[in-house]
Amino acid sequence: MKQIVYALEAALIVLTVTACSEGLLSDLQRELKDPVVDSPVVVPFESESTIRLIWETDPGADEYILSRSADVPIPVYTVIYRGNALTYTDRETADQGRYLYTLTKVRGGKLFGPSDAVLGVVSGTILDSLENNNTKETAVHLEWDLQANIYYYRSYKGEELVDDDWYSVAVPPRRKAFVIVTQENLTGTDSWLTFYLEGHVPFSVISGDGIVVNNTSYQEQTFFFRVSPRAEKFVNDLTRGGGNFIDYTVSLSQITGL
Repeated sequence: MKQIVYALEAALIVLTVTACSEGLLSDLQRELKDPVVDSPVVVPFESESTIRLIWETDPGADEYILSRSADVPIPVYTVIYRGNALTYTDRETADQGRYLYTLTKVRGGKLFGPSDAVLGVVSGTILDSLENNNTKETAVHLEWDLQANIYYYRSYKGEELVDDDWYSVAVPPRRKAFVIVTQENLTGTDSWLTFYLEGHVPFSVISGDGIVVNNTSYQEQTFFFRVSPRAEKFVNDLTRGGGNFIDYTVSLSQITGL
């Protein structure tokens, strides 16, 4: 009986030591790993008159400090949030205001940062219903007319807030599709947009003109293309910053033989 008791006591000691060792190892690993300095992410134009920012949890950080400056030639930052949350919604904003944000991480009494600045913009316009189609993986399939908007903003220091819109179109074998991109409220036909068909060279969009997508194979193919803003059209002086939203339509005009 004593042998059983001794065995149980020994097992408990081993478990206790192991648990303590793992906890100690975890603490030591945390002590050896400083926070990583990285920027917050702006969630653009989610709602009117606010800017929401998010950042990833960092096991090495005790808390986070979010700072803001107006977008001016010489930014002056003030702290607008300090704590453990991973998101912050800035409501102290002005319509059409441009703001810069940095993130600093705290570990004990030591600061890590600030990060590089990111640009946030306040607008009465919010994202179109096709979002989030900013990557090929989230492309919207084109079968009929699609109404969309797109934006480009730039700060004095060159930070950008850019919308890229991806689409896909299915073309039957030995056929060609005509895709038309039309910018709303445009004077003339030289649009503020570029068109990139995957595997080809991007080019400026002529508003209302048909863009040919050829399928020379003997099987139906799905082609991916991107509509992007032309920075020089959205910002009059790239050294001073600025930006805008525009509306456009992308249409599948017709499919014909090669």
